[in-house]
Amino acid sequence: MDHRETTTHRHAHMIIILVSILIGLVLGTVACNLPAQTTRSAEAQDTSTAMQLENEFTRVAEQVLPAVVRIDVESTAGGGTPGGGTEQIPEQFREFFRQFPWFNMPEGGEGQPQMPMPQRQGVGSGWIYSADGYIVTNAHVVSDATRVTVVLHDRGEVTQEVAATVVGTDPRTDLAVLKIDVNRELPFLRIGSSDDLKVASWVMAVGAPLQLEQTVTVGVVSAKGRIIEPDPSMPYLRLGDIIQTDASINPGNSGGPLVNLRGEVVGINVAYAAPGRVGNIGIGFAIAASTAGNIVPRLIAGQTIERGWLGVQIEELNQNLRQFYGVEYGIRIAGVTEDGPAADSELQVDDIVIAVDGDPVRSTWDLQQAVSQQPPGSTVTMTVVRNQQERTVEVTLGTMPAQYSGLPEEPTPTETPAQEWPLGIGVMPISELTPAIGQRLGIECSQGAIIGLAIREGIVVTDVGAASPASGRVQVGDVVSKVNGTQITSVEQYREQMNAALGDDRAFVVLHLTRAIEGEAVTRVVDIEKP
Repeated sequence: MDHRETTTHRHAHMIIILVSILIGLVLGTVACNLPAQTTRSAEAQDTSTAMQLENEFTRVAEQVLPAVVRIDVESTAGGGTPGGGTEQIPEQFREFFRQFPWFNMPEGGEGQPQMPMPQRQGVGSGWIYSADGYIVTNAHVVSDATRVTVVLHDRGEVTQEVAATVVGTDPRTDLAVLKIDVNRELPFLRIGSSDDLKVASWVMAVGAPLQLEQTVTVGVVSAKGRIIEPDPSMPYLRLGDIIQTDASINPGNSGGPLVNLRGEVVGINVAYAAPGRVGNIGIGFAIAASTAGNIVPRLIAGQTIERGWLGVQIEELNQNLRQFYGVEYGIRIAGVTEDGPAADSELQVDDIVIAVDGDPVRSTWDLQQAVSQQPPGSTVTMTVVRNQQERTVEVTLGTMPAQYSGLPEEPTPTETPAQEWPLGIGVMPISELTPAIGQRLGIECSQGAIIGLAIREGIVVTDVGAASPASGRVQVGDVVSKVNGTQITSVEQYREQMNAALGDDRAFVVLHLTRAIEGEAVTRVVDIEKP
């Protein structure tokens, strides 16, 4: 090998070594940059996922909000769910809301009894069920309503207030249907499947909490199949198949929709847990859409929701009692109502009901649902265990009484309808008051007296016709002392003076009314326009 070949080989080796070094440097640089690039890629992916979820929320809100309404209610004095009252601003929030011009509260000095407002005013929510103006809300939102106004938001910033008619209510499920008439088709929401909801599914609550309309809150389904008692004084009125959510629900949300990420109504917001009345703590409740899907069309059709009734008292069994009666599950018959449907059957006290029409009964709610979902007059087959022997008993169901369904009870034959009284104001002597009558009227009284008033003679208002001129001006529990300035102490004098007042030339009648407010007697003078 000559000198030139040796030099050429040496140069070739040097080139190979240099190329190898360069490749190594490039690969090293790439390797060093890979973790940073991977991190940036993961961060970009995370941001992309978050943006996708955000876009879903905004899309659902834009889809749903135009079909959600605020419901303004004027009602007679009532309270609670079901059977009376509207959504009120809790006391702990009232000072905060004084700063807003649209939030009005009656003024009154500390320690000074405030004059009663002519009407209770409240705010609730609802959603448009159909393009022709049917609206779904809670029964307790419109209970005892004398005037209902729906505020529409389907035109963006331009709102419209429309008078609404209550088409029907079903206090047993706390559902109500309203109707408004406008000269256009309205956006509406579709009912989805609450049965397909899963725990931890995303949901959105929409409504007017604390009068802050068009409010959206987001959360998840916390639990399904809850049973709540919205009015502790009426334990037989329970709401079942309830959805629990941590989407924020507050006073004013009632009746608004709980929707899924498809914008479908899966629940109707109804209540929230507030120990010590401290406000929302992340535990809200909604009526399942499956319940609304059954009840709402029947209310629109003008049907009164009638339910089957057994006429028994029932109780749960603990582990020891299940062992004692020899059953794995079941509900004990604790009493049979005299003259009730079960009294005509072979059902007995101490029977353990384990099934109705073949479906297991594991709780009192199971039994109540199995019976109430059947129409009155139908016959159910109950499987019971008696003396540790299984047998079947057939019972023909009656109609659930009004007191258990939450519907208004029919007046007794001795009561005079309000429309037959002058100006629709029914009265009775104070001397005939009893605690039982007071409980029915919603006023505190002892035998022959109203608590807080030192009045023992005279007449007390027992009824005010909802469509009468006195509605919103006179309240049950008011004591009428004068008619057009003339003192009255008996029902006969009241009728005589009212008829005389209706026959004179004035266009109104003036009443002196006394009422117990916070333990003090307050007298007010009201003028009532003649019809």
